[in-house]
Amino acid sequence: MRLNKPIRLSERERLACLFISIFLAVLAGVMSQTYRPYIYSHQLYDFHLADSLTNLFAVPAGVCLCIALAKELEYKAVGYVFAVCLGLVFYEFVGLTFDYWDIVATILSGGLTLIPLHIYIKSSTDGE
Repeated sequence: MRLNKPIRLSERERLACLFISIFLAVLAGVMSQTYRPYIYSHQLYDFHLADSLTNLFAVPAGVCLCIALAKELEYKAVGYVFAVCLGLVFYEFVGLTFDYWDIVATILSGGLTLIPLHIYIKSSTDGE
């Protein structure tokens, strides 16, 4: 899963990833405090979105944080996404609450995060 040649990230790219990570974490917190109570209080069925909203945002936020903390991308996109998803699924088993829908949301979010990250890494390695 390693890249042939690591991709050196500029400080601007790393700061952008850090900003995206913080933004998604804050957005997940706000949605958890506003959207979830609204859905519960009005007894609406939203296909378990209110329950798993934090996991949907956690994967791209975690991947962006990993990228922001790294000076070079050494692995293919699937490596970063797999590591974050594995950590979140592991947390479901060890945490205080276990929810199958959170695991489904993690896997779905991992797939959706993989697409733009794969495109970015591929475009960064094509010129070499």
